[in-house]
Amino acid sequence: MSYSNKRTKFKIMSVAMKEAPQETERIRTNTDEDRKWQIQAAIVRIMKARKQLRHNLLIEEVIKQLNGRFNPSVSAIKKSIESLIEKQYMERTQNSKDEYCYIA
Repeated sequence: MSYSNKRTKFKIMSVAMKEAPQETERIRTNTDEDRKWQIQAAIVRIMKARKQLRHNLLIEEVIKQLNGRFNPSVSAIKKSIESLIEKQYMERTQNSKDEYCYIA
């Protein structure tokens, strides 16, 4: 008679952890890029609906809208606003520097 154990254990995590540093960096880069596009899309949606909005209110709306997916940082939102101004999706109003206007 030969004995065989049906509950043989394998340590799979130890193999997966060896390639983690490179993979983790690639995943982080992809995630940051995806989040950047989500922030820009949220800003455009909000500005399309409101047409004109102050800076602080825009940041609050973006955070509120994306809160279910992730918590965007204020600096990432500011970078996205600047990017959208460069792409001419929106502009600063002439009256105030902290107010934005959507360009249709």
